[in-house]
Amino acid sequence: MNENIEERLQQIGEAALTESVVRLRWQETDEDSDETTSIRGSGFFIDSNLVVTNLHGVAGAPSLTVELVNSETEFSVEGVVAYDIENDLVILTVNGEGVPLPLNDNDTVENGEIVCVVGYPGGEGGQVTQVTIHGVRQSDKRIQIKEQLHPGQSGSPILNSSREVIGIAVGSSLEISVHSGRTNPSFSHAISVSTLAAMLASQGEVKPLVEWQKIPQIRGYTEGIDGQMKMMRGKYEEAMICFDAALNHNPDLVEIYNNRAGLKILMGKHEEAIGDCDAAIKLKPDLVESYINRASANLSLSNHDKAIADCELVLKLNPDVVQAYVIRATAKFTAKYDVEQHKEALADYDIAIKLNPNAVEIYYTRANMKLVLDDYKGAIEDFDKIISLSPEFSSSFNIYKSRADAKYSIKDYNGTIEDYSKIIELNPEDEMAYINRGRVKRMIGDYEGAIEDCDIAIQLKPNEHHAAYYNRGYSKRLLGPSKSQVDTLQLYIEAIDDYTEAIKLKPKHSSTHNNRGRAKFLYGRIISETGDPEIAAKFYQESLIDYTEAININKKNKTAFSNRGRANRRLGVTHVDKGEHDAARQYYSDSIDDYTEIIKLDSKNSVMYDGRGWSRYLLGLLESAEGNIETANNLFQAAIADSDEAIQLKQGKPRATYFYTRAVAKSGLEDYGSAIEDFSEAIRIKPKNAIHYRDRSKANAMLGNHEEAKADLAKAKELDPDVENKSF
Repeated sequence: MNENIEERLQQIGEAALTESVVRLRWQETDEDSDETTSIRGSGFFIDSNLVVTNLHGVAGAPSLTVELVNSETEFSVEGVVAYDIENDLVILTVNGEGVPLPLNDNDTVENGEIVCVVGYPGGEGGQVTQVTIHGVRQSDKRIQIKEQLHPGQSGSPILNSSREVIGIAVGSSLEISVHSGRTNPSFSHAISVSTLAAMLASQGEVKPLVEWQKIPQIRGYTEGIDGQMKMMRGKYEEAMICFDAALNHNPDLVEIYNNRAGLKILMGKHEEAIGDCDAAIKLKPDLVESYINRASANLSLSNHDKAIADCELVLKLNPDVVQAYVIRATAKFTAKYDVEQHKEALADYDIAIKLNPNAVEIYYTRANMKLVLDDYKGAIEDFDKIISLSPEFSSSFNIYKSRADAKYSIKDYNGTIEDYSKIIELNPEDEMAYINRGRVKRMIGDYEGAIEDCDIAIQLKPNEHHAAYYNRGYSKRLLGPSKSQVDTLQLYIEAIDDYTEAIKLKPKHSSTHNNRGRAKFLYGRIISETGDPEIAAKFYQESLIDYTEAININKKNKTAFSNRGRANRRLGVTHVDKGEHDAARQYYSDSIDDYTEIIKLDSKNSVMYDGRGWSRYLLGLLESAEGNIETANNLFQAAIADSDEAIQLKQGKPRATYFYTRAVAKSGLEDYGSAIEDFSEAIRIKPKNAIHYRDRSKANAMLGNHEEAKADLAKAKELDPDVENKSF
């Protein structure tokens, strides 16, 4: 059925192009390009010597011709016999005769009806464009068309399958995006054929074109059209002069008040825009566009209730106005944080998209709202739709980056990398895409890939991006343990160098100082295992400087406090090994202080209780070795209390180390029976740790459980033949 209608409409349109539909030609110099243009739109015969077209297509023309292009027939225009400023129509009388198109007497259209627009969208060649009726706008009975029409189709006849004119195309109306500030075409409109019939019935004598152009109302209208063209080209100040002049000529031009209001919104003059909207509404109380503009201005002024009220007035006049739903949704969402109101806002966006399913800006706005509501999967669906609908919009608004961020939020790291790869494919010079892709690769353990991406970013813009050096240093540090000891040491040195470059670019970045300290600490730990304690101590000491700077920059950097606590403790052990007990005592005390600071910041952090407990235990050993038994016992008791707290906080799944710390502290108090219980629990959780068996062996030996002690030591040596030479 549809195929038959479409085929018939095509035949009807082609016949109309041959004998009835004309293009308008007049000389006009484009002020931007200085080129002479001559095509001004379309029109059609409604009587043997009468042609109807849009008023905006002839306003300002000193002379005018119309052409039947297919038959190469040209007619000069004698003058005007009727015009309707409000409905943008003019009837011209021409020298010569054409074949008039019949008008639909019933003036009825059906929603969803397929019709055809016959005109000259590109200027040169005629075209038959099949479109779908969206409905009739109640405020002014204009027919709405789902598809956007080309400016050259203004004045074209809208023909039904019975070859009758049901309307005259007037092009797409402009609406101002609430979010981008751009002017965008909305639904296309057509003037009802009943308006044309009324003009035919009331036509007067022929008014020569030059004389007609001098009529004040027409001069005002012409100024208004010029203003609209300048506004679309971004020449706002010039457009304002035109609109002001138009209203001086004709203060009843409702559309000019409305257009000037839109211009003022673009220029940020929202209070003045509301004044123009009020003037337009006073002249025409059912002018939907003015309520929309006023709602937009009120929204910009945070007058949320007024914006919502205007949108609701619009929807009473016409429930299919997309922009009303968009503005109302935005007002509801930004007015206050209210879950129910946010749900209502999303429902408005859903309706707007249902009415205009190809409106990428609405998908974009809804996606951003979903991001705020943590609906990342919903946002990704909207970003997918935007990408499928408009590659240009996707590029302009960096949609792949937005989608990548949303995927990252739901831990779809592979999807995140794919989006950054797409950004790089579109723009291989986008260094931030390499940096971000490298960061995500680092997170999934692809450290070599992360280093490669950061290398490219640094090559593109050396000494510019802190994040590139930071991520590369981080990745090298994490890659280290998978390499040989020599390679690991080299990677740690390179990581330190990268962090140093990052600090030069961003000296007050707490995490960078912390991570450089961590790289130095790890380097020192490997060196200590090779038997060069002096160099190891040097790196531990340097790591302390970095951790301290990180803490000075951010007093709440818990990781830096934890790392400094660990470094202080390691330095304490180093000085014990050298017999420098006073220095060791100070480092152990500093370590305890660092863990205490973290616990103040985060009292539920079980790991920090265990860390403090271990430092207290080590200090207790030192005090015990020096004969300070009471002090040592107090420290062992405090260590046990920390372990108790750590175990309590992690009742569901405590770590083996929590029981081990408590076990050695109990051993320090010579409570070997209870210590054995904790060693056993540590072994249950982590059965392949040789040190746990070794130290349980010692506790059993102290209680005279010699067989058990032998069995534990044998198991410890089975797991690690060198276990007896290790401290802890």
